[in-house]
Amino acid sequence: MKRRDFLRLRTEAAIRVAELSCERLYMHYQHARVTTMPTAEAERHAVPERGEAEPAAELTARTPDQLFGEIERQLQRADVLRLVDDEWLVVDDYRHHVEKVLAAFRGRGGRIESPGRVREATR
Repeated sequence: MKRRDFLRLRTEAAIRVAELSCERLYMHYQHARVTTMPTAEAERHAVPERGEAEPAAELTARTPDQLFGEIERQLQRADVLRLVDDEWLVVDDYRHHVEKVLAAFRGRGGRIESPGRVREATR
């Protein structure tokens, strides 16, 4: 996973701005959920293949908590967070993870912007 897929950091007039694509982050979130789910649950979602079974792929996978923890660390370098595609925040569990990151960002004085509205940090 490349952070640039969903989080872009840049400086605008001495203000450090991060732009977060909620849609792209959702795709990474789903990947983290599926690759770290318990084996029994994963087998229920598996697509049966014909012929001999291949050995399980050994992947280095992050949990959703690790994914969002990494985002929170990256956002420590930003003053403003712009949310893009925030209509993707309708999924409860996903929204819960994102809201925790947003609360931590606000808690340290960050400002959150999204299309059509600006949410100021509350101190």
